[in-house]
Amino acid sequence: MLEPNKIFKLNKRSLILIEGNDKFDFIQGIISNDIKFLEKKKSIYAAMLSPQGRYLYDFFITNHNNNFLLECPSFQATEIYKKLNLYKLRSDVKIKIIETFDIFLVSKLNLDEFTINNSECLFFQDPRFNNSLMRVYAPKEFTIKNKKISLMNEDQYNDFRINMSIPDFTKDSKKEKSLLLEMRFDELNGISWEKGCYLGQEITARMKYRGKVKKKIFSISIDFKSRLDEKIFFNEEEVGMILSHNNVKGFAFIDMMTDIKPSEYLICGDSKIRYEEPWWSKK
Repeated sequence: MLEPNKIFKLNKRSLILIEGNDKFDFIQGIISNDIKFLEKKKSIYAAMLSPQGRYLYDFFITNHNNNFLLECPSFQATEIYKKLNLYKLRSDVKIKIIETFDIFLVSKLNLDEFTINNSECLFFQDPRFNNSLMRVYAPKEFTIKNKKISLMNEDQYNDFRINMSIPDFTKDSKKEKSLLLEMRFDELNGISWEKGCYLGQEITARMKYRGKVKKKIFSISIDFKSRLDEKIFFNEEEVGMILSHNNVKGFAFIDMMTDIKPSEYLICGDSKIRYEEPWWSKK
């Protein structure tokens, strides 16, 4: 999935430290996944919802010295920090944004570059996927010594993730509007159906058990001509909305109520697109 001679440094990602005697119950009540999974796993992927069950944020959570590290986009870190402090009320919980680590995305083949002779590096397999994609939190002073390894930047990562159909829900959803099952969050291992109540849980559970999901995110291939608009049409009827893309590949929300075959072309701007299930879909 990721070439062995390439490493991505994710400079636009941040970490929030959550500690205190009540941290477990506090986090459990506000995320879509089950924090108990961290008793056996190194990390989980989860979302925070509005009280109305709409998507607000998604993040990774991992253990660190019996506390939790929450990884999120840097531009949302202060907002998430404030939201967590709003919800903690009188709980014995301390929350702070830390700058102790740099965040890397690597292949398992490159993991030794971080872990040999460096016990302070944290690493875990991306919990969304069953593949060799690893996330590494390395101390700020860490340097990559292998000259054969290329350090890729954020723009290169964005192109990589689009080509590999890895969603970024700050771009591939609508904050305070999108629903988790529209985003296939369950297929990305981001929802626990057994954990019980959490903030905004009711509408997600209702959609699952009633089986009513009006639209879903799909991977798309683009036959680009000169422009792409936001709306997607089939036989002049609006059937979806384009999300992040690079004019070749991308994502779109497609109406599940329409009878469109994946082999058929849809129209967006003056360009043609085809949609398909993401490779990580559980279908």
